[in-house]
Amino acid sequence: MSRTTEFKVGLTVLFALVTLLAAVVWLKEISLHSRKRTYLVAFPTTGGLAASDEVRVNGLRKGQVRDMRLVGDKVLVDLELEKDVTLTRDSRVAIRDVGLMGEKVIAIDLRISGGAYGPRDTVDGQYEPGLSEVMGRIGGTVDAVADLAVELRDVTRTLNGDGQLQEVVREFGATSKELHQVVVENRALLRETLRNFSEASKTAKSLTSDREEQLRKTLDDFSSAAEKMDRLSSRLDSLRAVVQTVATRVNAGEGTLGRLVNDERLYNDLSSSVTSLRALIEDVKKNPKKYLKVSVF
Repeated sequence: MSRTTEFKVGLTVLFALVTLLAAVVWLKEISLHSRKRTYLVAFPTTGGLAASDEVRVNGLRKGQVRDMRLVGDKVLVDLELEKDVTLTRDSRVAIRDVGLMGEKVIAIDLRISGGAYGPRDTVDGQYEPGLSEVMGRIGGTVDAVADLAVELRDVTRTLNGDGQLQEVVREFGATSKELHQVVVENRALLRETLRNFSEASKTAKSLTSDREEQLRKTLDDFSSAAEKMDRLSSRLDSLRAVVQTVATRVNAGEGTLGRLVNDERLYNDLSSSVTSLRALIEDVKKNPKKYLKVSVF
């Protein structure tokens, strides 16, 4: 057999082996995918999650991350889960740290309550800060506490240098002692005051209890008087409106009174008539025979 024939046979065998291996892998992938479900989950951030990272359902590995892509301000992640896992709306999907090195996994707290997600639904996922992120935040807090401690130490040193802090403590101690002495000296008076206050409270309670009916009647009388005052106020408002209308008509010269008040000529005539009547009365008094004739038969 020539070398060319051997080379062709070898190449054919190699091609057959590659084809067989590819077919086996392809059939295996088809078999694996046929036993899995895919869910679309939206996370605000992934924090270092990568494709092929595992998915744990209540602590058990039940799938992996197939693909991730950024859409708007969300990261959409395709989760491939086994067929026996049905994701419900009461379940919680979160990115969580495992181990001390900050490895990321997707943890699902599976719940059987709630409706199941459909193939076109988008699940809302959550991101749980890891240990490194928490330590970073704690580091900032520690720095702030350290700065505060330095400021407090500076303030304490300043007060100790001026002697103000010791003086304040000394005055507070003296005031506390004086207050304690006052309480001790007036303990009997305080007890008597509290006793009198208690007796006064009991007396007021007994008065209100014994005269509850009278108090209720007095309140009813006040309520009735208030209603009567409201009606009187309404009537006074009506009377004010009538008087205002009459005054307006008088000022406008309407009616006899209005014409009498506003017509100057009528006033002069009336004044002249009164003067003539007065003169007539005086003349009658002076010459009665002129106006009165008496005949005797």
